[in-house]
Amino acid sequence: MRLFTSAVSSTIAIGLLAGCAGNIGSSNASPLGLGPQARTAPISVFDDAPPRVVSVLHSLVLPDKKRKKPKTGIYVSQFDAADVFGYPIDNMGNKKPVCQVGGVLDVNGVGVDGKGNLMVPNPSVAGIDIHKGPDMCGKLIGSIADNFGQPSDATSPNAVTGNIAVGNLDDGGSSVPGSLSICTLTGGCAVNLTNGHMYHAGGVAMSNSGDCWVDAKTSASGGAALIYFKGCAGGGAVASGFKPTYYGGMDIDNSGNLVVIDDMAEMVYIYSGCNPKCKAVGGPFPLKGETFFGKLNSTNSQYVAVDRTDALVDVYSYSTKKIKFLYSFNSSLVGSDLPDGVAIDPRSKE
Repeated sequence: MRLFTSAVSSTIAIGLLAGCAGNIGSSNASPLGLGPQARTAPISVFDDAPPRVVSVLHSLVLPDKKRKKPKTGIYVSQFDAADVFGYPIDNMGNKKPVCQVGGVLDVNGVGVDGKGNLMVPNPSVAGIDIHKGPDMCGKLIGSIADNFGQPSDATSPNAVTGNIAVGNLDDGGSSVPGSLSICTLTGGCAVNLTNGHMYHAGGVAMSNSGDCWVDAKTSASGGAALIYFKGCAGGGAVASGFKPTYYGGMDIDNSGNLVVIDDMAEMVYIYSGCNPKCKAVGGPFPLKGETFFGKLNSTNSQYVAVDRTDALVDVYSYSTKKIKFLYSFNSSLVGSDLPDGVAIDPRSKE
């Protein structure tokens, strides 16, 4: 558990109470009841391994009340909460959320597409909600039913007009292997891709040219494999040269490199290629705490990750040579609600 100064802790506590008690911002709730049938209880990506105790000392900066509400920002989800929060893109002052998307539950990862639309894999409706961008917390455009499994991460160059890659953590129960669904807003999830090395599907990535990757847990006892689906189709190929020992979230930087988290080791690896041969170009770089999902901003100057153990969003500088911690924020986040997913608007250009 990371420690804070008493003055900062008091300020944070006040902010948390205020955020919980008041109206945080505009709320765009998802219509419930979209799911085709009852399912087993959704699981969190963190159900696979117990939280590690992390002892790191760093402080939050006190709030700066003079800053104006931004139109771009950082989305953060909590597995046991009913909202996805939208924060300022620069939240060094630990400001409370500027908006929220409601009517969600059991959300693991979230994503922003290349147009700024928000994708929320929402097991409470057994589907994926698409919210209009590029402004934060836009209106609900539509919901896609996912008949194949528990949607837990999503990515797309354009979620309104193109394909959406949806990672299903499992396909109907924690012991049923997961999959990658290829969906569209108008046609739903018509294609489901599986691979014998995919036990639980973690982070997903899609290139602008239309290739897909899944960072997968390989068995009930652990392990990790990166599965490459050329053209987001077929049976997939296990990438060679992939070193993480446990699965996690994933993003693509502006040079086409995959930025992958090892949740167990709390490290970030950077690879080029992986189609299916990987070449290491950066890392492993240490993270501050137990982290599954992390995302890059549009300029690739910052990498934002959620530390579930300490209920903090950690912001780092990013390059293939170094990922360096900058600051954290936690306003309105609750540790028992299991903060996990993150997305940035605007996202990395790839």
